[in-house]
Amino acid sequence: MKYHPITDSIKLLPKQLALLESDEFSHTYPSLDSYLEEFEKQGISARADLKIILKFLVNVVGNSSGTQTRFRNEAERFILFCWNEKQSSVLNTNVETVREYIDWIWSPPKALIADTTIASRFKAKAKTDTRIVNEQWRPFVLRQSKASRKTDQLISPATNNQIRPKLNYAINQTSLQNTYASLNVFLKELTESGRMDRNPVSIVKRSCKYLIKGKVYKPPHTLDDETWDLFVDTLTKAADENPVYEKHRFLVLTLKVLFLRISELSHKDYFTPIFGHFRQDASGEGWVLNVIGKGKKERLVTVPDTFVDNVLTRYRESLGLTPLPHVDDTTPIMPSQKTGAPLHQDSLNNMVEEAFDLVIKQLVAKSKKAQAQAIAGASSHWLRHTGATQALDEINETMLAEELGHASVKTTVEVYVAPAHRDRIRKGSARKL
Repeated sequence: MKYHPITDSIKLLPKQLALLESDEFSHTYPSLDSYLEEFEKQGISARADLKIILKFLVNVVGNSSGTQTRFRNEAERFILFCWNEKQSSVLNTNVETVREYIDWIWSPPKALIADTTIASRFKAKAKTDTRIVNEQWRPFVLRQSKASRKTDQLISPATNNQIRPKLNYAINQTSLQNTYASLNVFLKELTESGRMDRNPVSIVKRSCKYLIKGKVYKPPHTLDDETWDLFVDTLTKAADENPVYEKHRFLVLTLKVLFLRISELSHKDYFTPIFGHFRQDASGEGWVLNVIGKGKKERLVTVPDTFVDNVLTRYRESLGLTPLPHVDDTTPIMPSQKTGAPLHQDSLNNMVEEAFDLVIKQLVAKSKKAQAQAIAGASSHWLRHTGATQALDEINETMLAEELGHASVKTTVEVYVAPAHRDRIRKGSARKL
């Protein structure tokens, strides 16, 4: 296996790092140990490189599993490229290394592309501590977009006589930008820690032949009023018929009405959202929610009375709790149905996707396939954007910036108001022949 995965699942990375420095590593990861040894024989410090990436992921990258996964995928792929294509340690990276890497990921060998996402790099061997490599793993994945997947599954399923055109692997501009960003952070860490003399990413990026320069205003993805009303009705009816959907209803309404990122309701190693974070403000004017947002920044989000009366109380009662939380209530806001433990972001993402699926099915049943198609690629962030866009009719930009947790009101204006863009379009439309 020329391209052998070198990192285990995100949750097992700390354990893998500890094992790397012990005699148990070869027993736990026999194939990986042999793989590293082959490079060591070639004079490549593969074990030291593996230690570098594991320490980077465990000690430097944030606690979000999504963030760790993104950095892990890029750093691991880059190291494998260095070993296999450059016959060199990652510490010998220079401008040419990064430039050739970008060429490589732009048009990777077909043998290195998986048709579907491979869930695990390693699997546990029954009744042992040994981790067996998943030989189906590849450094690249040909992913079907969410919108395309939902269309095939829920909106316009293919009939027996229809053959969907085969997709070809292609990296888009967003992914390319993310590659540069992730690689820059990784190599910057190596530079600042004194392991490398220079980080060449910015030099390569400036002259990249694949990167499209400039930035075009793109309005945030939102749900129109009709679709949002259907969303509320669909989830309320689902919860009325099956209590399991009470959590879905609460999650979706909370993300939209309180303008939250889904990570702000998720359990993290350093913070668990609990009902005690809902409280009446000291002014006595209303309820607020204490939130830990992006960059571990704390903020207060105002909670509308209608939310307290129609969403919070109903949800708490469905959990067997009092209608309103008290100050020292430590119950997780999003507990597991089975264990009561606070849910992580992956679980919440799945719930939001299930909620969107219910709405898509309703739209299809109402012969509104165009509207269903419009939200087929939707994510939880659409709910935050929808709430923020609607709120502009009720509060000013400064207040909205505080609710959203933006460091500057300028960011809020640029995303949700875009006065310069709107003015240019308006005046451009009036030009004469």
